[in-house]
Amino acid sequence: MAPPLPAHELSPWHDPEHAEEPDTYPALRGDRRVDVAVVGAGITGLTTAVLLAREGLHVAVVEGRRIGAVATGNTTAKISLLQGTRTATLDRLHSPETVDAYLAAHRAGFDWLLDRARRADCDLERRDAVTFATSGRSSAGAELVRREAAVLRRAGLPAELGTDVGLPFGVSEAVTLADQAQFDPMPYLADLAQELHEGGHLVCENTRVRSVSLLGAPRVRTDHGEIRAERVVVATGVPVLDRGLYFARVEPSRSYAQAVRVDGELPERMYLSADDPSVSLRTAIVEGDRRLLSGGFGHRVGASTPTSSHERALADWTAAHFPVREITHRWSAQDYLPEDGLPFVGPMRWQPRILVATGFAKWGMTGGTAAALALRDHVVGRTNPWSHALRADRAPTASALPSLARANGEVGRYMATGWARPHLPSGEALAEGEGRVETTSRGKIARCRVGGVEHALGAVCPHLGGIVAWNDAAQSWDCPLHGSRFAPDGAVLEGPATAGMADPPGLARVVAPRS
Repeated sequence: MAPPLPAHELSPWHDPEHAEEPDTYPALRGDRRVDVAVVGAGITGLTTAVLLAREGLHVAVVEGRRIGAVATGNTTAKISLLQGTRTATLDRLHSPETVDAYLAAHRAGFDWLLDRARRADCDLERRDAVTFATSGRSSAGAELVRREAAVLRRAGLPAELGTDVGLPFGVSEAVTLADQAQFDPMPYLADLAQELHEGGHLVCENTRVRSVSLLGAPRVRTDHGEIRAERVVVATGVPVLDRGLYFARVEPSRSYAQAVRVDGELPERMYLSADDPSVSLRTAIVEGDRRLLSGGFGHRVGASTPTSSHERALADWTAAHFPVREITHRWSAQDYLPEDGLPFVGPMRWQPRILVATGFAKWGMTGGTAAALALRDHVVGRTNPWSHALRADRAPTASALPSLARANGEVGRYMATGWARPHLPSGEALAEGEGRVETTSRGKIARCRVGGVEHALGAVCPHLGGIVAWNDAAQSWDCPLHGSRFAPDGAVLEGPATAGMADPPGLARVVAPRS
């Protein structure tokens, strides 16, 4: 049995005991005019802004929360061209030329990111990457591992098959790609933001974008003012603009991670399993102590509750394979899986002044950096050899239609079941950390109790009307339709939603603490 989980979600990258958070930048004040406005201050948005600033353009970055608050600050932060079995999967859906373009993009992102990270104090370490299977040499997982090695070799990468990969348990097949990397993403983001700030560019936190104008030169509207720009880059996890329908072409997935103290030796490489559930392993220095970071056990956002069961399953898996002494951190992150496995990068269809980047399928460190390079090239009119394969305005391919139909069938199912579920008020007080959706004569009410305060909200997601579910691991309200997430008080955390959850009809938003 694994040790107890920490009481609160917190990645080591955000832990003030581990490292200082990036400097705080003020919210937007009043109206501004720039060449390019970038929405989102994760690795994609900040890298894009830095690249454009270096081209002599005046740039503004606006972030709804804090720098790195969402995916980049909650990643396992691997920098690798061996990405589980991603290229083997792409090879089944696309031509060799398209797969080679994907790898070329990530190679470019890999090289730029490593060069920039060497000039930041971000615990950059070179490590071999390994994808392994434990389910037998004739299993589907082992076959995917072998295919991954073959595709990487075809692209000129020195992938090696062999089962002696330094794990304390047996594997049936494994592929290794030497000299990949890992780092701490938060000081890296802080360094990018500092470069922008010192160069006279605008970096704004706590500035939620509500909309972008449809006609003419784009106007980015926020609660604190408006930014007029020649172009807008939407670099949020999934675009907050519905007009491109990207929310319907990616599937939101949430996965879990933990930092643990282990008795004895730790594995020296970065690992990802090819079997289901997928499990990620790497090490990191946290508070001066090298710890194991384990992750995985993902599922569709808002669709597998209680979410704490997935955290417990990850903890039990880790304890079954390593002598775990203590779990010091637990956290989760959200990624978006595109219909055809390829990111969407570039101008939106019929909106050439608005550019997007989404669908990195859990490989946003190299993918987000590659997207930034492609966006920079598009804005300045430079030829890019691989951006065509990742075009944001591409139509669904025939091979992607089954995935697209399945994902949107799930949306319809969760829409129907959420509204039909007859969960009536129980009359019982909520326990600390508990949340539930109740059906009342006034409609669906979302209730939760966090920090001794009970919150009551309308349970309808403001994006497209799905019924939210309580995420007891992260203590948030999550929508299973397209992955919008909200704090206990209804404030937007992430996803395509740009407005918070509404007040419940006829009830107070916050109920006074109960004794």
